[in-house]
Amino acid sequence: MCFEWNEVVIKGVEKFWKVPIGCDSTASGLQLLSAMRRDPVGMRYANLLPPETDSSPPLDAYTRVLEVVKDEIKGDPSRQYLMKYLSFRSIGKPALMVSIYGGSADNIKNSIKDALLEEGISVDNQTASELQKLLLKASKSVFPAAYEALAWLKRLAAAAHKSGSTSLTWKLPTGDLINLYKYKLNETKKVYLSDGSSIRVADWEDSEPDLTQQKSSFSPSFVHSYDAALCKEAFSDWSKPLVLIHDCIRVLPNDMDRALDRIRDAFTTLVNGDPLSSLATDLGVDSTQLKPLKQLGCDLDQVLQSRYMFN
Repeated sequence: MCFEWNEVVIKGVEKFWKVPIGCDSTASGLQLLSAMRRDPVGMRYANLLPPETDSSPPLDAYTRVLEVVKDEIKGDPSRQYLMKYLSFRSIGKPALMVSIYGGSADNIKNSIKDALLEEGISVDNQTASELQKLLLKASKSVFPAAYEALAWLKRLAAAAHKSGSTSLTWKLPTGDLINLYKYKLNETKKVYLSDGSSIRVADWEDSEPDLTQQKSSFSPSFVHSYDAALCKEAFSDWSKPLVLIHDCIRVLPNDMDRALDRIRDAFTTLVNGDPLSSLATDLGVDSTQLKPLKQLGCDLDQVLQSRYMFN
């Protein structure tokens, strides 16, 4: 960066920067599920909609979740001790990001404890559990349709298994076929390493599907498959320098506007129609087995005018 600064700014011998800059999705799972449901509330807080004014900053879902919790407990003297923890944005993230990818209550609680430890604060399990419950409830109020979709996806996996499926297979709008398999493990063996530690290793027992693990991993697998599809749809014919990982991109500064336009176009293409109903069809589950989720009417074209979808 120092060399580039010298060449571009001080000497003026180069017109364009050659050091890449990056951006990432506000919250890709929440964006995808909220858009699939056409939920104006979730789409707003995931920055899929245009900002209210030209000078409006991006909305922060983590901070909004904390604000909802503060509003809930401000009149309750018995829970005022929690207020001091709600000034840390970092504890808003675990409830949203861990839960949207299928994390358990214990996982969310431990993530909250870890986030507070990073701030130099240690809390007991009871306090962490209370924060977990409040933050998860607030998350569901900020992204209502996305959390309804998560619960529905679990029921969809169960319905597919009930119909006799031992794996879950669906097709993406990019034409890719996703096959989700989970199998039970053979008996594990402990292997001692040269540094004195040990690990357990095992082979998959591929004659016995693990339907419980399939069901719990289905929601995050579905969301991540769309993350990958978004990158493929946006950049499969991109000829400029590019780095991609999950929902993050790095491009040269002169190419960023073009890259963001491609992301917005690809996103609206992927979530067009009713992806959740198409998913149920792929899994062989009809409306008599599981009632479809309704879409809520937000106009997808607004995504094309979003400014902070990736930022």
